[in-house]
Amino acid sequence: IVGTFVDGGTSAALNQALDPNTTPGEQEWYQNLKKPSWNPPGWLFPIMWLIVSKPTQLAAVNRLWTVTEHGADRGWRLFAYCMHLALGDAWNKTFFGYQCVGRGLVVISAFYSMLLFSAYLFGQVDPLAGKLMLPTCGWVTVA
Repeated sequence: IVGTFVDGGTSAALNQALDPNTTPGEQEWYQNLKKPSWNPPGWLFPIMWLIVSKPTQLAAVNRLWTVTEHGADRGWRLFAYCMHLALGDAWNKTFFGYQCVGRGLVVISAFYSMLLFSAYLFGQVDPLAGKLMLPTCGWVTVA
C-alpha cells in the first residue's frame, strides 16, 4: 500500500515539476477571482516551485532516506510526504480544473496539514530534513 501512495505522490510531483504552468479549466476563471492583496504574482509560482520548493523537498527526502533504516520509521514518514504531494495534485484539479472554491478549500486544508505534518515527522528523525521542508511550508502559507 505504501508503494501505491509513493507512486501517486511521485506522479503528482512529476506533473507539477514538468508542467507547472498548465492548469486545467478556464484561465479567465482564476484571473477574475477576487484575491487578497498579498497574493504573489503568477510569474513567481514556477520559480518558487521549481527552484526553491522542489529541490529543498528532494534534499529533505534524501536526508530522511539517509538517516533512517528501511522499515516503518521511513515508510510512514514517506507515506505522509507522498500524501501531501497527492493532495496538492488533487487541489489543482479540484480548484482550477473543476473550479470549486469550497471543495478546493477542503482539499488545500488537508494538503497544508499533511505538508506541516510531513515537516514535523522529518524533523523528528533529522532536524535538517525538517528544516529543509520549511521553504515549502512558507511558500504555501503565502501562496
